[in-house]
Amino acid sequence: MKTEWAHKKLIDLADYYNGMAFKPSDWVESGTKIIRIEQLNNPLGNYDYYQGSYPEINAIHNEDFIFSWSATLKVAIWKWGEGVLNQHLFKVVPFENVDKYFLYYLLDYNMPKLGESSHGSTMKHIKRKELETYSVKIPTTLSAQCRIAAILASADKVIAATQKTIAKYKQMKQGMMEELFNEQCTMNNVQWRKVRLGECLKQKPDYGINAPAVPYDNNLPTYLRITDITEDGYYSKKDIVSVSSQDALKYVMEEGDLVFARTGASTGKTYLYNPKDGMLVFAGFLIRVRTDANVLLPEYLKYQTQTPQYKNWIAANSMRTGQPGINGNEYEEFPISIPYKNDKPDLAEQRRSAAILSDIDAKIAAEEKVLEKYEKVKRGLMEKLLENE
Repeated sequence: MKTEWAHKKLIDLADYYNGMAFKPSDWVESGTKIIRIEQLNNPLGNYDYYQGSYPEINAIHNEDFIFSWSATLKVAIWKWGEGVLNQHLFKVVPFENVDKYFLYYLLDYNMPKLGESSHGSTMKHIKRKELETYSVKIPTTLSAQCRIAAILASADKVIAATQKTIAKYKQMKQGMMEELFNEQCTMNNVQWRKVRLGECLKQKPDYGINAPAVPYDNNLPTYLRITDITEDGYYSKKDIVSVSSQDALKYVMEEGDLVFARTGASTGKTYLYNPKDGMLVFAGFLIRVRTDANVLLPEYLKYQTQTPQYKNWIAANSMRTGQPGINGNEYEEFPISIPYKNDKPDLAEQRRSAAILSDIDAKIAAEEKVLEKYEKVKRGLMEKLLENE
């Protein structure tokens, strides 16, 4: 039997209950978890707590449906224990003839279009009236809704399993870095020294080109900006652009070049040039260093900049009256841990450590490609199952 669909406004499908407004004086160190927008993005992160009373409609339990209507439009089925909802979030309570999980997938699929109705410059938000009057198509029978939701949930299980594998490898990598860069370890007669990064370079750090980005052109060099570097230190080709300047060739990256982000929230982020990424010209908000290969291998430096010690150093040294930042001279002061043997830098140990971590990175990259494929499959399923054209 062919499934019938009907146009409905979101107000006809569920009730939307806003969360509570908490003051800093309400926050305590234990009690009921306060669920904010940031918890939807990082549910395993830190929480503030509340010990006062609150209506049940603001209580959040596992499998409750949450909609973030401010800053970041996002939907989530909560799975991380009891809590109380903060403002800027709706608790979505579907009506009896609406399957919660179908509505979740339907809103998630429509989020880009809902975003077109958002307001504000610094903090985007969608007004309740615009949300409630937004029109969607929905199967008229609950069984059809449940069937579609079950198919998409199966896709999500595969995606979640892949994400879990990626998280396992990332955790393994962190543990391996702690072991490989353990300054207490003296196996194989390896000793450790703290050395200024500046002492390990063959030239002073230099800044990138100060030129605007232009639309990508195959006849122009590709531009490397801070935003083109992933949090894991790789080049992202999502928003590829070019640079048009007669001086561009002076800033072309070479094998062994590593760049540091020097300003903004991404201060400290690094990228080690990979020739497979093609010709890249690095931008002015990046600082390039070239190591002395007799003292420090660039691959080893790359992994040192992914350690908690490095991140703590960045946090302590990037404080400014305005936005965070670290200049080239300051990066030269970074104390890097280097293995020594027979009173010389142990390049073999550096190479071994970098190779072990590179192997784990390769496993992560392979799983991320699988994840990308599964997410595309899910997106195709959503188009097919939710568009009903």
